[in-house]
Amino acid sequence: MINRKRKAQIANLIGKIFILILFLVLIVNLIVPDKKESEMENRALESRQSFNMATIMSGDFMEQWETYLSDQFVGRNMWRSIKVGLDRLGGSRMENGIYIGKGGQLMEDIEVPEEDRLNDNLAAIESFIQNYEDIPVTMMLVPDAACILSDRLPAFAQVEDQRQMFSMVERNLGDSVNWIDAVSILNKHKSEKIYYKTDHHWTTQGAFYVFQEAAQTLGIEGDVSDNFVSYTVTDSFNGVLASTSGVGLDEKEEIDIYAPTEGDDDLVVNYVDEGRKTTSLYDSSKLETRDKYGVFLGGNTSVIDIRTVSTSQKRLLLVKDSFADCFIPFLAPYYREIVVVDPRYYSGTLADIMDSYRISDVMILYSGNTFFTDNNISGVFAGE
Repeated sequence: MINRKRKAQIANLIGKIFILILFLVLIVNLIVPDKKESEMENRALESRQSFNMATIMSGDFMEQWETYLSDQFVGRNMWRSIKVGLDRLGGSRMENGIYIGKGGQLMEDIEVPEEDRLNDNLAAIESFIQNYEDIPVTMMLVPDAACILSDRLPAFAQVEDQRQMFSMVERNLGDSVNWIDAVSILNKHKSEKIYYKTDHHWTTQGAFYVFQEAAQTLGIEGDVSDNFVSYTVTDSFNGVLASTSGVGLDEKEEIDIYAPTEGDDDLVVNYVDEGRKTTSLYDSSKLETRDKYGVFLGGNTSVIDIRTVSTSQKRLLLVKDSFADCFIPFLAPYYREIVVVDPRYYSGTLADIMDSYRISDVMILYSGNTFFTDNNISGVFAGE
């Protein structure tokens, strides 16, 4: 009888302590100011939503409130690290949609295109090519790491065949574009550091391998292999896949830039919609932030007009995602002007660009995953 009474008292005490802890956590969460972004996760955090009947009736308020509580919970990073650690101990080879491959190689899954969206994108590209039939168009889709480094995927991980997807795009566009086969080029160097371990981008070395073999297709004459020299600008890069997964946050990687060995590399970089200009393709201030990949052109933006002192009279329109950012320095010595458009941030059309600049060549450069999921491509190409 005494033991039963004592057990009841202990249970009651534990319950009170638990309620007290919950109350203290609630008070601390109310007192501690909200954070605008998570440096560890490299993303903006949900802010407190205003209370109104419309969002309550639609269900948006509760959804946003749950996200807000999750994002702003005190000690979030600590609890997140504990969860990841426990998952790893349990043998998990995927965190937050990111594969944890052999040797700690982090990789995104291969995205499957939505058929209607892909058809719209390809039709818009074909329509653009027909409207400017005298202008040569080159296209390159860069395979994502899980395509080339498939031998490093976790055991039993199955991803879609991105090579087949690329072949389908190539067949659909046919001879209307000059196709650069980045898959075959990168496959020859798969044992080298052609992708970052903690980020989804290819490395500058990987981009340079492709540029060397693509130069002829781009109309660049001669051997370009000795035309650039590499420099390491940071050895403490930790990419977005580490941020997203919570795995490999202590991993430090190098970012290299490639500078031309000959000729005058003077240029003016005009961030058109932002109204600012620089004289460099690199933003060294980004090396002091977590998003160090932003050293290339300062990160994502809508339209960039790069004017060089190249003796070439060619003017290139480059339609791209962020995989092109470390590729552009290889192109700069060979074009008088490069107009860079990222459809994800550009609200105009390519017809507007063609009307405003004396474009002589067009290049489309995307990573596979972005090309197959970006719903802005058709509108920018077709002008819709």
